[in-house]
Amino acid sequence: MISEKKYAWYAAAAITSALLFRIFYIATTDYNLIADEAYFWDWSRHLDLSYYDQGPMIAFIIRSFTSFLPLSEFSVRLGAPVFSAMTSTVIYLLASEVLKSHKLAFFTILLMLFTPISTAGGVIITYYAPQVFYMSLAAFFLWRLIRDDKGWWWYPLGFSLGCGLLSHHMFSVFSAEVGLFVLLSRKHRKWLIKKELYIAIVIELLVASPVFIWNMTHEAVMAKHAVGLMTMSQDFFKTFAQFIGAQAGVQTPFFFMAVLYGLCISGYRGIIRKDDKHLFLFCLSAPLFAFIGVLCLGGRTEANWPSTAYITGAIAAASAVSEIYRNGSLAKQALIKGLYIFSILMGTSVLIVVLYPKSIYSLSGYALPPHMDPANRLYGWEELGNEVSKVLKKMHEETFVSSTGYGRSALLAFYVEGRPEVYEMPIKNRRMSQYDFWNGSMPVMGKDAVFVSVRESTINEVEPLFDSVELAKRLIIKAEESGLVRERFYIYRCYNYKGAETEQAPLKGF
Repeated sequence: MISEKKYAWYAAAAITSALLFRIFYIATTDYNLIADEAYFWDWSRHLDLSYYDQGPMIAFIIRSFTSFLPLSEFSVRLGAPVFSAMTSTVIYLLASEVLKSHKLAFFTILLMLFTPISTAGGVIITYYAPQVFYMSLAAFFLWRLIRDDKGWWWYPLGFSLGCGLLSHHMFSVFSAEVGLFVLLSRKHRKWLIKKELYIAIVIELLVASPVFIWNMTHEAVMAKHAVGLMTMSQDFFKTFAQFIGAQAGVQTPFFFMAVLYGLCISGYRGIIRKDDKHLFLFCLSAPLFAFIGVLCLGGRTEANWPSTAYITGAIAAASAVSEIYRNGSLAKQALIKGLYIFSILMGTSVLIVVLYPKSIYSLSGYALPPHMDPANRLYGWEELGNEVSKVLKKMHEETFVSSTGYGRSALLAFYVEGRPEVYEMPIKNRRMSQYDFWNGSMPVMGKDAVFVSVRESTINEVEPLFDSVELAKRLIIKAEESGLVRERFYIYRCYNYKGAETEQAPLKGF
């Protein structure tokens, strides 16, 4: 029989192996940056107290890696595997303490490492990297507070929540989850009349103060953007069904169902039976699921939004499923083992398809159609940047690069030679972004531009902003294996920018 201590070594080996593989992968992959990665990189070269979409943590992370390494896709992404490894380590330590078993903690973290969303989060850098890390850290410190009943644990907890608010405005929900635990716990309700809790709140607010200062000086646009996600929609049930399906897809069906089951058990034992361990697991997970379920009223949710709910949700699942396994028949034990192995294999299969799509073609001769390829948006941007650079060289020296959409603008900023500042055209009915704040300082009036779009019709909205416009190149990106079209780009030469009739067109998100 394997000793408990050996499982700690197995966990260390699994986390280290995942870290090394992911670093190797981002160093060798042909994938270009995705839109969000390029967008956050552009944040990192415009360091600020905060930004329109989120706090500044992701910009600081990317800037730290690109400052001591040559600027490349690798250095932009390096924070992803590093933060993923740190998150896995903290979750393992938390699980081993809550479950009082290194074995259960190992199997929990092993399954989490193989979920499709973990694979993506380990090689693609977004603000979810620091968000999930600081939430896992906050959960760990709250658990230590529960376990030790020492008030000073409030201080690192407050610091972690503050760093979380610098990462993602969703941390306001996480802070509320901590507050919910304190309110519901008979034993820990005492902190409501003790100074440590309020010092922790002050620490959190001080650490997160750059976000508040920026918003106070920018008409609270981040808050307005967040509120814009909570508008009413007629498609609630459709959106909710898509949300549930997405969770089963990105987390694997068995893991998702196990988390829901574990939270039901922990909710009952925590709220009805007053068990603080289960109340802790429930309060730091279930409210976020409920909150995002409500957001379905807005007609839109994303599969990665509830990522942090799986931190204690996974531990609740491990606790509940292991109990069934210990007390169950041989048939139940075999079923649980089979579902666990199936989830690992499913995660591995998705990993191979997403990270190495060419291997599927090599083995089977089947080329994944571009519209079914989850990595389709990671192709063609470097080629586009090269073509825009060629067009740019034949135009006036002060010609600027422009596009519509924050993602395409950011990718052009990264891949066009010299990495220029890119101007996002102020056409109507577009999503507001950080470029609306940067564009105001760009002296573009009266200058020529190279404009890039993915639809020919877009030029009809842009053409009135210039004296004249002409198509310079139609670039078609094709899949190497099948020859099917991945994307079409239209590159235009535009002369003498006159600007929009108003300084700022009506924008979505308000």
